[in-house]
Amino acid sequence: MQIGQFDFPDELLYDPEKHLWFRFQGDVVEVGMTSLGQYMAGKIFQVTVKGRGEEVSPRSVVFSLESAKWIGKFRLPLEGEVVEYNEEVVRNPSLLNSSPYSAWIVRIKVRDAEKSKSKLKSVEEAKGSFENEVKRLVRR
Repeated sequence: MQIGQFDFPDELLYDPEKHLWFRFQGDVVEVGMTSLGQYMAGKIFQVTVKGRGEEVSPRSVVFSLESAKWIGKFRLPLEGEVVEYNEEVVRNPSLLNSSPYSAWIVRIKVRDAEKSKSKLKSVEEAKGSFENEVKRLVRR
């Protein structure tokens, strides 16, 4: 789905408040930043991620991103364990700006995939939030 100049692939799930996307492959989920989120952040120059094997809960910071505009610490509505992080993105964080939907940040093996999916939104469910954010940006 296209909203303004920003793309939101239909097959992904979203956390529109945090501008994150989620791609489930069985009980493993890839997490990345939306095209709108990376635009709002500006040039991202540092990514810090929990290590492999570390536990994930809604209270734990899973990764942080740093740009010239801000530092964002991200907690996810998931429970599970980090199985992999994208070393290429850690080495070259600007990939989040240039290729937001192929530059995933972390892969998490979730305890309950269906419960995890229920805490996220489809692009149709998130559309209103994304449209409001795009309108707010355009007015600047």
